Amino acid sequence: MKVAYLGPEKTFTEKVTKELFPQEELIPLIPIRKVIMAVETGEVQLGVVGLENFYNGEVRETLDVLTKAENARIIMEKAGQVVHCFGALPNHKEINKIYSHPQAIEQCSEFLYENYPNATVTSVGSTAEAANLIAKNKEYDSAAIAPKPALLAANLEVLAEDICPNNKTRFIVIGREKTQSTGDDKTLLAIHPPIRDKSGVLHHILGFFAGLEVNLEYIQSRPDRKKGYYFYIEVDGHKEDKLLKHAIEGVRLSLDPEEQYTDTIKVLGSYPNSHWKDDN
Repeated sequence: MKVAYLGPEKTFTEKVTKELFPQEELIPLIPIRKVIMAVETGEVQLGVVGLENFYNGEVRETLDVLTKAENARIIMEKAGQVVHCFGALPNHKEINKIYSHPQAIEQCSEFLYENYPNATVTSVGSTAEAANLIAKNKEYDSAAIAPKPALLAANLEVLAEDICPNNKTRFIVIGREKTQSTGDDKTLLAIHPPIRDKSGVLHHILGFFAGLEVNLEYIQSRPDRKKGYYFYIEVDGHKEDKLLKHAIEGVRLSLDPEEQYTDTIKVLGSYPNSHWKDDN
């Protein structure tokens, strides 16, 4: 079986993917869109990407691509400890430039502000790429935020470890097959109200879930690149569970009673609840 993940090698996503699928053929792809679309087109059977982080919230690209996908859906979630380290070339000079992935830069912003307030911070495609770039170009005035294995693989010196304490990311497995209810599941929904300027529309939507005592785990909004918003709502339960099924259909009919729109409410996946925020 082929499993794509957000690469390159030596990243946190690779570590989680190896834990989940130690015997499968793993394929690193960049960026997230390529991973999800590889599943969408059947090029690979599964994909692993990040969905949410303790520090900087949702991974926006993951939500955007899943919303447009027709076949790819979330089938599993898994928490991964994220231990960011800070490294530079041996015999480095004063650090004036810092490279990392945008998510890592956001998560480590407090460390950077307190220790390197005057350094130029540059985003690159991945944390591993940041380390490799410094090594390849022999930038003695630069440092990278990356996992320790990525720093060591690039022959960088680790200057500081765990610079963003108690950090955890929720990774998701993307597949094409349908999942079965386990009795302890979650479902992620993308809701796109057709009427953009109606007051109280979100309150109206949430009322369907509250009325059926469906618990909400998560809610985010994203612009739809027009004049409206997508609401991303994660709820307890599987999409085939009776109460949640009624709630989804109620929202659909309420927002689009004439059934004129195809994207009013979309299930991005139903999957076993890993209770990823719990200590374990």
